[in-house]
Amino acid sequence: MQRRAALLTVLVLLLIGLSGCSYAESLSMHPAPNATVIAEHATLDTSDLDEEAHRLAVGAVNGSGPTVTNDYPPFTPDRPIAVDGTYYNVSWSAIDSRQVPTFVLEIEKDPTNTTGDRIAYRDLPAVDQHALPDPGSTAVTADETIATQAVYNESEQAASVLVSGPRYELVEFEDRTVRITVEGPSPKTIYTYRYEAEQVAANSDELATRLESTHLFTLSNLSTAQQEIVSDAIDGTYYQEQESDAWTRLVEQFDAADPVYGDAENDSDYVDGEYLVRYDGTVYWADIYGYTDGGA
Repeated sequence: MQRRAALLTVLVLLLIGLSGCSYAESLSMHPAPNATVIAEHATLDTSDLDEEAHRLAVGAVNGSGPTVTNDYPPFTPDRPIAVDGTYYNVSWSAIDSRQVPTFVLEIEKDPTNTTGDRIAYRDLPAVDQHALPDPGSTAVTADETIATQAVYNESEQAASVLVSGPRYELVEFEDRTVRITVEGPSPKTIYTYRYEAEQVAANSDELATRLESTHLFTLSNLSTAQQEIVSDAIDGTYYQEQESDAWTRLVEQFDAADPVYGDAENDSDYVDGEYLVRYDGTVYWADIYGYTDGGA
């Protein structure tokens, strides 16, 4: 059974809270003096992937066509992956779909109503342990009420003590007792995804040459104020928190260039991307977030 991952109300609340915040515009520039460094910035290394993503990536490169079943593709790299010094684009496609029964388990922390049958987390059947957060995780230790979505097939429903006629209302997570409220089942479509890979560069030199030929541009004719911004951004991050003509004109130079990776929204006033840029004779990998209209 897929481990619950879908919705945690606490995360939804955090996202709602953040949606009203405004972030300072910023520029970071890191020296990229050779092909190896450029390739490191431009790709994902399989050694940095989690176990499932690593299985899918390496299997795709090896041509075995690995598959995974989920309601969304769990590995969606936004750039090539590096395997033994060679670089590949990984793609995925849905090859099958089916409907499964899902349940939403609401977890009320420190409930005022503590009547009802209870069970320790460690005594739950494995299917119910997998559906709930791990003891000691922030999902349990934080105070907010949360909800988790889980898939139970027929045999798992028969083994469960929490769904399809719950036998327990309270679960003891070490030193915290929570109340579980269950909604469902409701149908949910899950898909089987197959992963494939295509080589894009045989080595870092080939990849870097291609990126430099199509994306490298030069920052030029900078004012003193702009030079100070760039100086602060090198090997660090410069934050622009107030409107500035120098900053806006600098953002415009990036906006006129072709990013290696850029924002998919394609807002004409919004620049958010990763660039290869030459400044004062040195090549840098730059990350920039800003507006060309002074900050909308």
